[in-house]
Amino acid sequence: MGTSASSKGPGAGVSLDPAWLDDIDIPNQNPSQEDTPVENSPIIAPPARFSNARRGMGEYVRTGSKEALRKSLGHYSKVGMGGSQNLARRMRTSSKVATGFVSAFRSLREESDFELGRVISDLRESGANANQIIDTVIDYVCPQGGSIDEISVRDSGRAALSEFMDVNPDADIAKLTDDQIWSLTGLFLGNEVFTRVQLDIGQAFEKQNVSYVERINRLYEMRDYIQSEISTQLNALRNKENQAINMEKLFEKTIQNTFEVYEVEV
Repeated sequence: MGTSASSKGPGAGVSLDPAWLDDIDIPNQNPSQEDTPVENSPIIAPPARFSNARRGMGEYVRTGSKEALRKSLGHYSKVGMGGSQNLARRMRTSSKVATGFVSAFRSLREESDFELGRVISDLRESGANANQIIDTVIDYVCPQGGSIDEISVRDSGRAALSEFMDVNPDADIAKLTDDQIWSLTGLFLGNEVFTRVQLDIGQAFEKQNVSYVERINRLYEMRDYIQSEISTQLNALRNKENQAINMEKLFEKTIQNTFEVYEVEV
């Protein structure tokens, strides 16, 4: 986890919801009718869209104030991304991959002839290490392209699986319980939101006169804070909905509800 961003972040005058997202191919998923692009007029980003968000993030980096962090995230969503619903829609690749994680781990547990299960079994018999198994799962669930979103979901997936296995060393990823699957998927989604924020307004971390150690600590604190809210919202939706729910929409709603909490601060 670094403190620098790869660019200055998205600017004004561009679509908040780039059409190319719908061209990302998610492996081992059948597109639904809801995946069909809808021809709407694009929402164009306003000037200085992230100015208040970056200002608040800078205050958080300097002081560690959770209030400043919440306000920054609220401004980021409400103004910079056109509201929590638009932000969740922008992150639809994350929601699709989260759906893939749930589907894959349920199939690993319940289907004896599941393709991924056979591959993992062969890897184990050949003495493969945890990283090789993680990479195999990522290849099965995540897209292979080189766009920012495609790279992000692969990195977030690896991070989530590594963290989950560190915390649950005795867990068998081929036989995870529903609670474990939701926990793992929540880690992935939290990493995705954290990464999205970092890409767009993480430059604020570079411009503050604080030590490297303090900046790293603030990054970890922000990630944990976001993951906690994602987990809260995901569990609330999970407990309210039945098994027939559209999983992709559930994960989009999780992101939307998370940022609605932050938007209350601004």
